[in-house]
Amino acid sequence: MIRTPPALNLRGLRLNVWVGFFVSLAMLLAVIVLGVTQMARLNAELEQVVAVNNVKSRLAARMRDTLRDRAIVMHDIVVSIDPWEKDALFLRFLAYAERYAKDRAQLARLITNAEEKRLLDELDAITRINQPIMFSVVDAAMDQDNYGALTQLQQEAIPMQNRLVEALDRMTTLQREANEAALKKTVASYQSTRQLMLALGVLATLLAITVAWLVSRRTLHQARALEAEKLKYQTLFETNSDAVVILGDEGFTDCNPATLSLFGMDSVARFLKTPIPELGAPVQPGGKSAYEHAITTIQHAREHGHAHMDWIGRRQDGSQFHAEIELHAMQLDGQPRIQAIMRDVSERRAAEAAQEAARQAELGAARAKANFVANVSHEIRTPMHGILGLCELLLKTPLAPAQREYLGTLKHSAESLLVIINDILDFSKIDAGKLTLERVPFAPAALVTEVAALYRARCLAKGIALEVDLPADSPPALLGDPTRLRQILLNLVDNAIKFTARGRVTLAARFAARGDEIACRFDVSDTGIGIPAAARAHLFEAFTQADSSTTRRYGGTGLGLALSRQLAERMGGSLDVISTPGVGSCFTLRLRLSQTTLPAAAPADEPPAARLTGRLLVVEDHPVNQTVLAFQLDALGLTYTLATSGAEALARFAADRFDLVLMDWQLPEMDGLAVIQSIREREGDRGHTPILVVTANAAPGFRETCLAAGADDYLSKPYSETALAARLAHWLAPAPGDIPAPAPQAVVPSGWDIAALTARYGNDPALVGKLADTFLATTAASLDALDAALRAGDTRQCRKEAHALRGAAASVLAHSVASLAGELEGCLDDPACARAGDLLAALAAELARLQRLRIDGEAMPHVA
Repeated sequence: MIRTPPALNLRGLRLNVWVGFFVSLAMLLAVIVLGVTQMARLNAELEQVVAVNNVKSRLAARMRDTLRDRAIVMHDIVVSIDPWEKDALFLRFLAYAERYAKDRAQLARLITNAEEKRLLDELDAITRINQPIMFSVVDAAMDQDNYGALTQLQQEAIPMQNRLVEALDRMTTLQREANEAALKKTVASYQSTRQLMLALGVLATLLAITVAWLVSRRTLHQARALEAEKLKYQTLFETNSDAVVILGDEGFTDCNPATLSLFGMDSVARFLKTPIPELGAPVQPGGKSAYEHAITTIQHAREHGHAHMDWIGRRQDGSQFHAEIELHAMQLDGQPRIQAIMRDVSERRAAEAAQEAARQAELGAARAKANFVANVSHEIRTPMHGILGLCELLLKTPLAPAQREYLGTLKHSAESLLVIINDILDFSKIDAGKLTLERVPFAPAALVTEVAALYRARCLAKGIALEVDLPADSPPALLGDPTRLRQILLNLVDNAIKFTARGRVTLAARFAARGDEIACRFDVSDTGIGIPAAARAHLFEAFTQADSSTTRRYGGTGLGLALSRQLAERMGGSLDVISTPGVGSCFTLRLRLSQTTLPAAAPADEPPAARLTGRLLVVEDHPVNQTVLAFQLDALGLTYTLATSGAEALARFAADRFDLVLMDWQLPEMDGLAVIQSIREREGDRGHTPILVVTANAAPGFRETCLAAGADDYLSKPYSETALAARLAHWLAPAPGDIPAPAPQAVVPSGWDIAALTARYGNDPALVGKLADTFLATTAASLDALDAALRAGDTRQCRKEAHALRGAAASVLAHSVASLAGELEGCLDDPACARAGDLLAALAAELARLQRLRIDGEAMPHVA
């Protein structure tokens, strides 16, 4: 089927042949150039050496001749008796001396090696000695002292003259030796050059032979590879499951069997004659015609080398299919071609459509789930607000002790239910990826102390100790989300107390610097029932507890630990547990937070006035919430007009003026946000009216939604009366001249603020009485432990017991006991502990006094 196999790689063969030829030729040329260059260099060196040495030899010989001639002239001057002849001879003597000096200067310029310089220095030294002697001889002869001159000539001048001649002879010998050395060097260089030329010639011959062998071998290999490539290409082309088409400028040039199968044709010739528009649907993806879509994509492939095309194909029977086509530009037999690979993706597209439909269905289910959780939360929060509000109102009325206890239990149960609802909402937020974390400064030591303080009374009532272990060098401030950190610690401490019947619960914190961050570790340990190993594997899974009896005995949904771990991980930390059944558990929270500084404390807000002034429009459709609001607003001295729907609220707002609108969100006919927007549109010249939204919708971002719609403030249900009063006091003025009447104060024994304790716990005397009895009972055991530790000299245990006693006393506002326990704890820092015994006795006396007051019933709550 394939008609155009891959061509033989002639270009590569030609390249190899030419490379071999040029390398061989280059080596031969290198041999010739090297030989000629080397010989020329040797000749030049030899000529230079010989020329220079000949000049130096000639100069040395002439200097030697000059010395001899000068010696003869000097002898003639000595033996001559004619004064005129002596003068003529003296001038010749001076001429020889001048010629000698010139030849010596020229010779000095040509000398280069050390031996010649040494001989020249020796010659100069002899000349300096000989010069005065010669002139002395000549001077004596010129003065007619021929005998004395002849004697000095023979004894001094002639020997020195001979030494000079000998030095010049040695100089000549050196030049002759240098010429011989240069000749030997030239001969050696010639021999090495000849050998190198022979070696390069042999190498060039071998290279030419090797190139010829490689070319022939490569040709044979290329021929065999051509057959193998042709077979492979044809096999791939024929057996490819994807349709492969080759296009040229004139149209289709080839196709494989998969192409015929894809388009339902029976022959290649038929396919090659089929126009492109007949192979596709008239309208292709993007709205283009089949021809325009194909031509545009093919042109793009020619320009850029590659292109992709979605194609709706049409078979011979008229059926259609979805295909993806990859186009690649290529050269085939030296001609530009386009290779198109087509794949039927109809099944994949159908699967993707089904998957997308399933994804949309899943998203719809997730949205429905989120809406369901939000609606359930709203529907639960609304009656919960009514229950908690009515409980607060009832607790302010005269009640029998049993009624107050039942009501307190009802309020506590409602608050516990609210905690469960909040956990479910937070878990849903994390599940939906909508939980946001803050990064604000907070004091970690204060946060840990606050968490412990919230559970002091509960631990006292249960008869277990709550200990706090904080390092003295705790960082003053960290940057993070204190609300979520507090939520995790509250959850862990609550669980520890829940599952501990006796012993203690310890909340400890440790901080270590790690570069620019602080590694924080919070441990919550207990001496409770512990967790079996099998249960620990599923402990942090949602809706899971250790076993089914846990829920029946201790309560809870199993969400708390799962939520806490997810919060820890969202904050970049971890939450783990170590536990031994029957011994206790230790939950460890690890976080890495940045150290920072706390901002300057803002002035504290003034507490809201006991009574406020103003007229309110209350938009609330739930009867219970209407009742709660009626009592709460009456207690604050406010007058209001009630509207039970959005339309009624708009009508009443248009008919009258109000100082504030208290707006619910979920209303019949139109929601609160639409009502707010309508109020803002209708205000006109009457001025801005504050709107406070009170709603059970606690979804993240809903507060911002309310403010964006035109509200001024936001309060989520259920809320306390104090919270409502604080928000109203922000927008309304206090009643003029209204001074809150002082609340009746109970007769308080010295050191125990029972009135404040009663107010703290919802004016529930039964609960306060139970706390007092528990405190007095557990304190007796603390005194015994203090006394035993003090007698044993165990200051560490004594300090620990004093610290625990101080915390317990502070939690029930037993100020005198807390003060004495704190003083005892500080005293133990002194190794002598001189006052420890006295302070322990004072503590025992004070507790005995409080015990007597409790027995006598003086100013103490009565326990029904």
